[in-house]
Amino acid sequence: MSTMVRRSTYRERAAFGLIDDIGGVATVILAILGLAGLYAPILAAIATVLLGVALLAQGRSLLAQYGQASVEAAARTPVSASAAPVRFAVILLGAAGAALGVLALLDVNSAVLTPIASIMIGAGLVFSSVSAWHLNAIRRASATGEASARDALANQMIFDSLGVQSFAGLAAILLGVLAASGATYDLTFNLVALLILGSALALKGGGLNTILLSLMRPA
Repeated sequence: MSTMVRRSTYRERAAFGLIDDIGGVATVILAILGLAGLYAPILAAIATVLLGVALLAQGRSLLAQYGQASVEAAARTPVSASAAPVRFAVILLGAAGAALGVLALLDVNSAVLTPIASIMIGAGLVFSSVSAWHLNAIRRASATGEASARDALANQMIFDSLGVQSFAGLAAILLGVLAASGATYDLTFNLVALLILGSALALKGGGLNTILLSLMRPA
């Protein structure tokens, strides 16, 4: 039964990681095309929708992983519920960002809605990195045996990846604020924010999920 649960969890994480990869790469391409002057407002709105959906999937993945970690750690380590609002915030911010992107596609004040969505998605990315780090701490605390050099290296890689993701989220928030304030080159600021978010999401989708999987105890 435990092996079946692990296999199901592995497939679920792989699927969500693929969503991150596709959403991140597509966002990067759309942002670059927008910066080149090709239908920039429309491409910014489409990229916003993609990022919102990817962040929503990322939040759903975190919930699934926390459920698995809670089952594994129940017998040894109590799993705190203090991080639960952060996990749900990732889902809500992703859904809100996607909704604002759709409204921008419908030409409902897109010059304001897309920067606000970038701010929300940037905040969601920061919350996601905090939640993923907490998840990694739970897995390490519930693991049995001595930590190997491979585990220590994987832990450092996770720390570096989440650090990049957090800085990307903060940078996107700053650029989104500048764009929403009506500063000169506001659309450029927003496209750069989307480019940063897409790059961080693509890196996280392909790399961090694999590293987290490597920290799972063998079935």
